[in-house]
This record gives sequence, structure tokens and C-alpha cells, in this order.
Amino acid sequence: MRVLIMGGTRFIGIYLTRILVDQGHEVVLFNRGNQPAPVPGLKQIKGDRTDPDQLRSQLAQEEFDAIFDNNGRQLADSQPLAELFKDRLQHFVYMSSAGVYLKSDQLPHRETDPTDPKSRHLGKAETEAYLTAQGLPFTSIRPTYIYGPQNYNDLEAWFLIELSGIGQFPSPVMAGISLSWVMFKIWPMPWPQF
Repeated sequence: MRVLIMGGTRFIGIYLTRILVDQGHEVVLFNRGNQPAPVPGLKQIKGDRTDPDQLRSQLAQEEFDAIFDNNGRQLADSQPLAELFKDRLQHFVYMSSAGVYLKSDQLPHRETDPTDPKSRHLGKAETEAYLTAQGLPFTSIRPTYIYGPQNYNDLEAWFLIELSGIGQFPSPVMAGISLSWVMFKIWPMPWPQF
């Protein structure tokens, strides 16, 4: 398959790119060109996804079987891409967030559960609704937490600091809550020195 990854040079995109290449797919990256491709020799189309005209001009002549959009936060981030490839694509994979759900004591969540109109992830819920309305074949992934090496958010550090005894760790398991954790690569990690 010929696969477009939006971004592809940071955190999730690095591992996704390597996995898809290892599986024999032809991977193309679309990004600002600030970082090298994680696999030498990949086609990297430079552009700014927040500029719909630029995105269309850079990608209009390209053909893909699938697109992975791991960094669209608002509908305006993903809509031009979806419009451009609506009838030319086998599948669109969208990285959403469990943060779209309306707070509820009933767990686990299901795709049909209500979303929170005040969520900071509202743009992701709007994107999912748009992709559904367009009839685009897509999968939306709604992880709770994503962690691993090369994470540019300090999620791991926060949890390790809390676990080290500096603070209290609010354990969802102890409260009877189930969370999804997505780890992109397991690595030997030394315990932090405090």
C-alpha cells in the first residue's frame, strides 16, 4: 500500500513510519520539513497543513491507499485533506482522544457514548463527525494516554515523579477505573534520580 503520514518525524509518527516501512508499505510523509525522515530515502513532501491551498497544491497529484492523521487537532486541520482524498482513498486513520467523551461513571466508554461539548478535544470530535458525514472510510483511535520514548510531552516524568514518593499518585485502578495506555516502543528506562 502507498501510505501518507501527516507529520511522521516526531513521537508516534517515527514509530508508525518505521513499522509501515518494515511491513513493506511505501510511506510518504507530509510535514514542514523541520526534522529528517525517520527512515532514510522516504519521500517527504514539505508543506504546512494549516494552509489548505498549499496542502491541496502539494498533494493534488499524489495517490494514496491510506492516510494516517496523527496530529490533526481541529476540523480545519483535517477537512482539506479529507476533501482532497474523499473518493480516492481506501482508508483514513484519525488519531482522536478519549478526552472527547462526556464525563461518566459508566465505563468502559463506547463509540456511541456522548461527547463533551466543552472538551479541549472538541475539534477531534467535530473531525470524527465530519468524516462520518462525508462517508469517508475511516477509523478513529481514542487513546487515553500515549507514552514512550521521544514523547515531547512530559507525561512519563509526571507519573514517575508521583510514583517516586514526591507526591500522591491518583491510581485509576484503585478507584475501579479502567484506562487505556498506548506504548509505542518498549525500552529500558533507568529510574529517574531525584
